[in-house]
Amino acid sequence: MKKNVALLLLLISIQGVFAQQAILPEVPKKLEFAGITIKLDADAQKLVQKEVNSLLTPENKYLLDKLERIQWYFPIIENILEEEEVPEDFKYVAVAESSLLPDAISTSNAVGFWQMKPTTAQEVGLRVDKDIDERKNIYASTRAAALYIKRNNLIYKNWISSLFSYSLGATGVSKIVPSQWSYANEVTFDAQTDRYLIKAIAHRIAFEYRINRLKESRFSFVEYKKTKGKTLNDIASMVNIDVNELKKYNSWLLTSTIPTDKDYSVAILVPAENLEDVQSKLNRQNELATSDAAFPILKRVTVVTASEEEPIFYEINGKKGILAKPGDDVASLARSGKMKIADFLRYNDMTDKDLVEEGKIYYLKKKDRKGPVPHHVVLTGQTMWQISQMYGIRMKNLLRLNRMNTVQRIQKGRVVYLQKKRPKDQPIEYLNGKDSEELEKVPMKEQYDGKEEKVLVKDARQPETTKTPTKPTTKPTIPESVIVEESPKKPTRPVREEDDIIVISDKDEVTPTETKKSPVDPTPPAAVKSTPVNPTPTTVKTATTPAPTTTASSSGVHTVDVGQTLYSIARQYNISIKDLAEWNNITTNERVKVGQNLIVKQSKGNTTAAVVEPKTSKPVTSSTSHVVQKGETLYSISKRYGVTTKQIQEWNSMNDQNVKLGQKLIIKK
Repeated sequence: MKKNVALLLLLISIQGVFAQQAILPEVPKKLEFAGITIKLDADAQKLVQKEVNSLLTPENKYLLDKLERIQWYFPIIENILEEEEVPEDFKYVAVAESSLLPDAISTSNAVGFWQMKPTTAQEVGLRVDKDIDERKNIYASTRAAALYIKRNNLIYKNWISSLFSYSLGATGVSKIVPSQWSYANEVTFDAQTDRYLIKAIAHRIAFEYRINRLKESRFSFVEYKKTKGKTLNDIASMVNIDVNELKKYNSWLLTSTIPTDKDYSVAILVPAENLEDVQSKLNRQNELATSDAAFPILKRVTVVTASEEEPIFYEINGKKGILAKPGDDVASLARSGKMKIADFLRYNDMTDKDLVEEGKIYYLKKKDRKGPVPHHVVLTGQTMWQISQMYGIRMKNLLRLNRMNTVQRIQKGRVVYLQKKRPKDQPIEYLNGKDSEELEKVPMKEQYDGKEEKVLVKDARQPETTKTPTKPTTKPTIPESVIVEESPKKPTRPVREEDDIIVISDKDEVTPTETKKSPVDPTPPAAVKSTPVNPTPTTVKTATTPAPTTTASSSGVHTVDVGQTLYSIARQYNISIKDLAEWNNITTNERVKVGQNLIVKQSKGNTTAAVVEPKTSKPVTSSTSHVVQKGETLYSISKRYGVTTKQIQEWNSMNDQNVKLGQKLIIKK
């Protein structure tokens, strides 16, 4: 009896071994990879077979999950490799690198589907920072990997060499790859062949064999591209899926809201039975979202300027426009545009209480009665005025088309009509289906810095983070012809904090009603640094002798009252804001404080007016020297020391504003 039982157990174990061997493919002596024939000698054949066996056994949950991910991700990878003209066999490299786990991290700190280090990822165009890690985005990382592989193939003229270089880099394999492999149609692997190549070939053999024997998955990924300014919650609500599932497959997004610098592809895993419904919803989204993808359209007209005081003109949506530079105000822009202030305000739907914002483009011609596209979908914090500027449509017409009587806050996701009037019986449409969505807080005003920085759009429910603005070291460099996309996250008014240079009045309270508009959308690239903080407080010299509060005395001194600005004071005394700033040894973009004394009348016989300093100040005759550093301009140096460019020119007998590296300048205090 015992012998019979033992024999039965032996037969069962033998059957189990044969069953296990039956699912394992046999490694051939010759195979193809990326169109190149690979010959395996006996030793290499054994090494590859050993790798294949270890990949496919045991058939546990880990292996089954990997096979399922292969079914989901391979269609995406195959399409991108085909578009980039990279052999399809390289899809198995992603499996070998990460098992198609987006959050995979190697011991050398390589991350993502294709296991890239930060420097390599950024070299091939991926964004890797505290907000976005595109190494974990299947669409972006696959396209970047294809670029990397293609580039190396141009060097080695052989796809197997390019495969090898993916492990060690183009430089790392330059002395290892056999010279005869260049342009070769056939290569040989032996016992000395690098294990990376052995493993890559084994992955191709093992998983090609297994996926051909799997049932078709009931799930597949759908790509959604029109994602600027949206949150994963918005997208999940849009297609009626669990947001946690969406986050699971989009771990590349490290912040709450997708930035607006470009469209990031979101992978949505959808059951086969819901595929058609989800695709229909996304198509509707794309139809409306494409309307605002390329507006405003900006083209720089002024190619170069001889000095920083010269205006820079643009075409904005085909109309003449002007760039607001540091120190500009409504009056200076109107003067540069050779028009009346009233016309400038009318063309831009502004009032005399509105301030211009540095780095924005303003219209010098009338806007149109209709927009260039049918609809616009509102993003977080956008106002009707911003939409009016974005598309070059007059505010009164925009309100009429949308059956609105007043300029009011509008909810995120609302469909705004730009060409025809919203039908009377047509309810207000919201793209995300949240008609009762709570109005979100508008981000703080961004400051002009003469440098380009991508705009980070944050969820209004998250706390604001601040960065200290830096002073510009060079003139803004703007491409001559460029299409600039919307930059929606701007305030209706700046959020203010009381300090020694900011005037606070009751009118500065931020309310849900839209007061006026912050000119954000018409923003040329490389002209705005998006830093959502208030300017660094600047010490303003004040006169010690009291003066009247509303009118200038015979000494020509004005004391700042509540709510007054440099612009309003300059208008009161019929002088330019630049002269007012120069006479008081301050910059044109500084804010004044209540009680501050300002010179409003030029002293006779002097080209500049000096403000009387407190007794504790150093004598005005003291001076210092400054050595010009790389990248500095006369303008940046003047801002550093709180003086004007004209003063530096006078102190150093300069005929123009050009400075040289290493030049020593006298700066008087």
